[in-house]
Amino acid sequence: MRLFTHADVATFDPANPTARAILESQGKILAVGSVRELRDLASDTVRVEEIDCRGATIIPGLVDAHLHAGMYADTLADIDLRRVRSEHEAIEAVRAHARTLPEGVWVTGGRWDFNTWDRPEQPDRTLLDEAFPDRPVALWTIDYHTLWCNGAALRAAGIHDDTPSPRGGEIVRDEHGRPTGILREDAATLVERIIPVLPLEVRVDRLRKAQDSWLAEGLTGLHDIDGQASRETWEALRATGEQRLRVVKYLRLEEFDWAKRTGWRTGRGDDWYVQGGLKLFSDGALGSHTSYMSSPFPHAAGEEPNHGIQIATEDVLRGQIAEALDRGISLAIHAIGDQANHHVLSALAANTERTVRAERSFGRVFRHRIEHAQFIQPADVARFAELGVVASMQPRHCISDLHLLDRLRPDESLAAYAWGDLAAAGATVAFGSDGPVEPANPFAAIYAAMTRADISGDPATTFQPERRISAYAAIEAHSAGAAYAAGLETRTGRISAGMAADFLVLDHDPLRGDGYDGMTGEAASEQALFEHAARVRDTRPLMTVVGGQVAHSR
Repeated sequence: MRLFTHADVATFDPANPTARAILESQGKILAVGSVRELRDLASDTVRVEEIDCRGATIIPGLVDAHLHAGMYADTLADIDLRRVRSEHEAIEAVRAHARTLPEGVWVTGGRWDFNTWDRPEQPDRTLLDEAFPDRPVALWTIDYHTLWCNGAALRAAGIHDDTPSPRGGEIVRDEHGRPTGILREDAATLVERIIPVLPLEVRVDRLRKAQDSWLAEGLTGLHDIDGQASRETWEALRATGEQRLRVVKYLRLEEFDWAKRTGWRTGRGDDWYVQGGLKLFSDGALGSHTSYMSSPFPHAAGEEPNHGIQIATEDVLRGQIAEALDRGISLAIHAIGDQANHHVLSALAANTERTVRAERSFGRVFRHRIEHAQFIQPADVARFAELGVVASMQPRHCISDLHLLDRLRPDESLAAYAWGDLAAAGATVAFGSDGPVEPANPFAAIYAAMTRADISGDPATTFQPERRISAYAAIEAHSAGAAYAAGLETRTGRISAGMAADFLVLDHDPLRGDGYDGMTGEAASEQALFEHAARVRDTRPLMTVVGGQVAHSR
């Protein structure tokens, strides 16, 4: 039993919003209240460890509702091209990285973004082939929706001049019909699926290190959207007793046949590892020009208008949703463009009765989610609430996309990164990072939701300031919202009796600042807002408590 005392506890429980102490036992919160009350309550217990929080602020543990755990762990060791500013610079960085790898091992990683290069043009295989004539190279864009490959990687995947593009993807070709080395969306999977999987012991070591960094940043749980290799790695980490944060594991479409054979069901598990839903894709990403939009991306005269890539039609989605529900599995569907979101909502609406039948049959509530929901047609905002669809969103996408929003000019009538609009309409919003596309630090995400401005803190960069939300709303989306999205709202997400003892002891109060009201988001001035938001951005946990155990401290 542990008693955390002398704290400024923001419980996020409307029935008891503030307290000074927390009493936990066996991983659960027994009570919250005053120091005297809880000392009296614990007085009959022989062993009580009292931890003095010295007036620090406590908030619920933060959960990343959309994180690619295995991919994130790999980025800690792979090549990172986010800071290069030209194709030539990227090639030199890849050369240097390749020299650190064993001979013959595939060169992977990437996270390049041609939109930030001195010449914002997508690269091709020419320079890669010169640098690596025989060694396969496959480098992801920062959004992980486009793969830049050399000829060796294309040959290994069986991609030749006459290889057709798969449905939902594109093998980009030059004027002679030769593959350029750029593979978009489902075409990238032709190479991705043949890249050798790292040995399990390597993956476990990487995930262990990543877990330490997530705990240090204030995450007490995450929803893992990665595939089979990540699932196996978590299971191995759990088997050795080294899993220290809570995981909701989602499936990828390529695992669906396995899930049907093994009887995977949404909601099965325990307090530490819960089976989530099935991740589907409706479209691509903004930066790769593959998000499915109702209006075309800017294009030169004479060029064919590009509305993005519709990875799955509405009819295909309807069938996939129906089959998953019949197997007791909820849905988490990727949709960034407004037309993609429209089709996903319609496909879910067509399966409303089937969802109700599945809930009765399997004895649980199915929380369907749309992942990202970056651009939404105005009439579709209310449909999220009407259909009970969770908006699983990532605030850092908004401020990382600032350089794209001006150049790509999405239709201004769309609700863009509209967390507040969705919440006001009655929808549940759950926040995450989409890491490694974005850093996993949840306080930087809260800053993004509060300001909608560049991470550096420049007010002049703000995108649609009327859509800012309060610090309280942003924290709630990262805690109670994430819990609701996974059907765990009665077990975690708030600090109250009976809930899991997951909370953060912070070095800064994110809810109060000079001239800023964290509950409402009202600020005396732009300067007051940004000064406080910068402190929130830089907040770090003094302690991260998961299941009553201090999983990280400094």
